[in-house]
Amino acid sequence: MSDAMALPAPFAAISRRTFLSMSLRSLAACAIGSLLAPLRSAAAKSSPTPRFFRRVVTQDNRTTALIEWQTDALLDDPHFFWKEARKKEEREADVDVKYLALDGHNVFVYRAALRGLAPGRDYQCRVVSARRDAGTFSFRTDSGDSLKALIFPDSQCDNSYDAWERVSTEASRRNPDASLWVNLGDLVDNGESFYHWEGWQSATDASLGVRAFAPVMGNHECYALDWKYATPAAFLGLFATPPNGSTKHDRYYYAFDYGPVHFTVLNTQREELDGFVPGLFREQAAWLAHDLARTKQPWRVALLHRDLIDYDAEPPAPDEFVRTLIPILEKGGVDAVLTAHVHAYRRRRLTAWKHDKNGVLYILSGNAGNCFYDVERHAIDEIAFADNIVNFLTLEADENRMTFRCFLPNGLQKDFVTLRKAPTLEE
Repeated sequence: MSDAMALPAPFAAISRRTFLSMSLRSLAACAIGSLLAPLRSAAAKSSPTPRFFRRVVTQDNRTTALIEWQTDALLDDPHFFWKEARKKEEREADVDVKYLALDGHNVFVYRAALRGLAPGRDYQCRVVSARRDAGTFSFRTDSGDSLKALIFPDSQCDNSYDAWERVSTEASRRNPDASLWVNLGDLVDNGESFYHWEGWQSATDASLGVRAFAPVMGNHECYALDWKYATPAAFLGLFATPPNGSTKHDRYYYAFDYGPVHFTVLNTQREELDGFVPGLFREQAAWLAHDLARTKQPWRVALLHRDLIDYDAEPPAPDEFVRTLIPILEKGGVDAVLTAHVHAYRRRRLTAWKHDKNGVLYILSGNAGNCFYDVERHAIDEIAFADNIVNFLTLEADENRMTFRCFLPNGLQKDFVTLRKAPTLEE
């Protein structure tokens, strides 16, 4: 949602609505920020230290891996070496580097694609710059069997990302066996703000660790610094999600397998992006049907940012765009659909928008940041928590059953539901 937003420090936190009527005070703040930009750039060039190592999901996480890291100045002659942990021989992977100009700051994003890996094995990696070790990273490939994942709703924060750091850190500490991390969009409050991306990444750097990461694009990733709609340049520049085969709209939506689950990651930002990427949503619909038809995985889970219900409507009503996706998802045999956007937790079991104990499981995932909204209960909701709590979810799956659990950061379980290959439901 878009009510509570903030500008980068040292600016004061403001909403988009307030921004539109701002006057001389914010203009002066912008001028100060412009004067400081050269000093920030000069400071960045003095410390080219690799940081924010992460493993972004690939289409097949059993035999391939994509490792990313960042610096604020260009590394001198970077090399990437990797090996299976139990072996001595190292191999070298090509290093690709992209430059991202983000809010007056220089960001260099490096990527190394690894192929020919073995399922369920531990690997060690190191970055070498100017013939010196500059950073290390380790990870385990997907075994292809069972899966435990951490699912986070919007982590959007309107200044400090302390709230997001607390929930993500506690979730990771309590679930060290989770191998996959999903963030369901609105990772940050402003998609082109260096301050917000720095806050999000600093908060997650330690807890994300060796887990594979699947980011979902939200509407806040499609805002420019002036809070107008924009192409999500920072999101696309920071995360090299799997290709989708499109020549025009690559990585705006994607799919991947992990354990026994096929995940389909959809773009629901039609309001923000229609004017920038024409044809995206028509193409995505055709791709979605094809993607679901060809997977052989036991389970199918769709990841969307926007929810089924548009709670900004008066009265709340089915979201106009998401409604077009529901028939494709249901026809394609999707077992569960996870959504976010409105910072509330709701659970439904539906077929064609009607209650059905054997229908698709829909979970509106809640809130993992510090922006809260009042969201009324809708007729399709079977479970509805009180607003203004923070939470996270876990997903556990083998080929026979899949369980979702909702937790508060202190470990208190608030909800759970288990799907089985037979059409039954446990609560």
